[in-house]
Amino acid sequence: MTKKNANRLEELNNAITLHPNSSNIKGMLDAYEKGMTDRAKRYAAFDKFYGDAKELFESYADSTPECKHLGDLYSLCICPGGRHGGLDKRKVEIFYGNRPFDSVTTIDKNLQPTKKLETAHGATLSYQRTDDGQVLCCLYPAASENFRPPEDFIILGVVKNPATLTSESKRHWKKFLAYMQVTCLDGKPSIFQRIRVFYIRNFKECVVNGTVQRRKASEFTGKIVQYAATVGLSGFIILFVTLAKESSDSTQAEKNRQEMLRIYSNIQASTQLIAKNSEAIEAEIQRLDQNTSKNLQLLNDAVSKNTTRSENAISQLELGKKVEDADDQKTVK
Repeated sequence: MTKKNANRLEELNNAITLHPNSSNIKGMLDAYEKGMTDRAKRYAAFDKFYGDAKELFESYADSTPECKHLGDLYSLCICPGGRHGGLDKRKVEIFYGNRPFDSVTTIDKNLQPTKKLETAHGATLSYQRTDDGQVLCCLYPAASENFRPPEDFIILGVVKNPATLTSESKRHWKKFLAYMQVTCLDGKPSIFQRIRVFYIRNFKECVVNGTVQRRKASEFTGKIVQYAATVGLSGFIILFVTLAKESSDSTQAEKNRQEMLRIYSNIQASTQLIAKNSEAIEAEIQRLDQNTSKNLQLLNDAVSKNTTRSENAISQLELGKKVEDADDQKTVK
């Protein structure tokens, strides 16, 4: 802070202390803010977004057909100033409200059964202006009393220049609807909305149990890099030790090389012998298969001939029987 601004701030504090209700304080505050040009411009840009937010997001809702399905279940609320009375000029919230979805019977403190409504609330898109004029953009999931996603909320990003909020709000709106469809009890997310939610859950910072978690994509990439570096370093060390050992004793290295060549030659000769024996075994198996096939064919022919002979003998017996029956009938007559 410059000396000039420090003096202005001291004068402003003295004026507020001496005359807390004075109308001149606002003028002094405005004059002091003009000296803080960058932050003042960010404040002014957010104030403009704050003023246009209701009309802007209502136009988004009117142009989105799926909002009707969600609107029949939850009520869409666009609240410059936040959901608690709209008094916080640093905040803009867009959210789907509460709805009952079931009722259960419980026992009260007097041991009497009583009906209790179970409620669920929708997702929230929140813009929070920080003291330095930047804007924190967050998504809060839809949830019920007994069912909620693991994350408390997702940080979509920090908008350093609030003047771009109007143009960026369309993308934020699409993420908000996708998150609502995926996390609410009666959502009907499309495949593209599931992909969008998968992206923000893995490539944006999530807050779980009040702690900011590392991006899942960064964590996964870090593990891959760590694994690759570990394997690569191990291979390099092994290669370095091997080369150093060989260079320190070239005679021993040559002996090792000759020994390896001899072992390789023995392995090659053994492999060729095994292959030759395998071919002989294969030929013998084929010969046995052929003999077996011939024997089966001969057996089949013999069975066929015997069957034919048996059928002929049976036919002759049946014919003789019929002739005898005919003769007996003539004799009776």
